Amino acid sequence: MTIGFAFFSFILFIIIYSNKHREKKAAVTAATIDLQLNQKRREVTTVSTASVPGKNIASVIGAVSGISKTQATTKSEFELAEKEAMLAIIQNAQQLGANAIIDLKATTGSYQQQGSQWQVSQTLYSGTAVIVE
Repeated sequence: MTIGFAFFSFILFIIIYSNKHREKKAAVTAATIDLQLNQKRREVTTVSTASVPGKNIASVIGAVSGISKTQATTKSEFELAEKEAMLAIIQNAQQLGANAIIDLKATTGSYQQQGSQWQVSQTLYSGTAVIVE
């Protein structure tokens, strides 16, 4: 009975340590993405509406999307996934020559990770890349 309790305690310690380490890593990555995202948001306007207030759409480039790399299982990972997807769509629009994204929409999907019992989520942003004046 004592060996079983010791083994259970050891496994519990490993799980808790692993989760703390994962959250700490996500926090560092989130800070880096925050810096990149703040810079890109100064370069590319993003709106969920069909137009940018006070601007004229000079050219419609086309549909763009961005998906998160992180497969989120915790709140901090979900926030990271959302920022990754936003950064990705802005970078995609910029590569096409856009200075704005209109009709921005977020979609979140959850699924069971293959070979695991964990539910994970990913975030996808979609919108239309445009040039505004």
